[in-house]
Amino acid sequence: MLIEAHAKINLTLAVGDVRPDGYHDLKSVVAPISLCDLVALDAADDIIDASGIDFGMENLAVKAARVLRREAGVANGVRMRIEKRIPSGAGLGGGSADAAATLLGLNSLWGLDWDRSRLVDLAAEVGSDVPALVHGGIVMMEGRGERVGKWLGEKPDMRPLVLLKPRVHASTPAVYSEFRAEDRGMGVNDLQPAACRLYPEIARALQILSGAGGEEAMMTGSGSVVFARAKDRAEAERILERLPGEDWKTIAEIMP
Repeated sequence: MLIEAHAKINLTLAVGDVRPDGYHDLKSVVAPISLCDLVALDAADDIIDASGIDFGMENLAVKAARVLRREAGVANGVRMRIEKRIPSGAGLGGGSADAAATLLGLNSLWGLDWDRSRLVDLAAEVGSDVPALVHGGIVMMEGRGERVGKWLGEKPDMRPLVLLKPRVHASTPAVYSEFRAEDRGMGVNDLQPAACRLYPEIARALQILSGAGGEEAMMTGSGSVVFARAKDRAEAERILERLPGEDWKTIAEIMP
């Protein structure tokens, strides 16, 4: 079984106060995009074989398989492989996307037939971005990420996106530690000012992307990827050609 594990972008990200568990309350419109990893799942007798995955048993996709097997009370196994296309330390939820794809795939492979809402509830144990990606479509994510529902607001701008990753791996804990109350409302992503203070490369990437013709440039998640809109695919290709050749970059579309 081969499953596409789609990355996400945060179209908005509001950061609230710190909760008793140490996490900030969040409110974010999250959208899956066409950029994806490929997750391969093959039935096995009674083991979770993660030999084909970076970080092995510490990988979020492996954690998802173990949590699902425990909650379902089954002894089924799986051999897992992942072809990575989503960069790490990027704010694109690559590990969470792999975990979400694993939950959805094993639900079928193991014949569990759980409904989507039950998987969403379980996904919260795996990681903060996993429930939104299990839910699918454009969602409103709240709390630590455990509360998700279909986005009922105005339809987001669906023009093509140009993504640019500066040569820096953004640390999510570090960005949250740098976050200040006065960062709220400075843009549509409350974490962007903190990330730019910590990593000047992100601020520079925003300038480069805007200078290349990208519209409404912003950062996703806690960084480091920034993205901007293009009027159409042809313009997105032209913007891509203007970006530094040594940086990771791509074109993607929002998936409704």
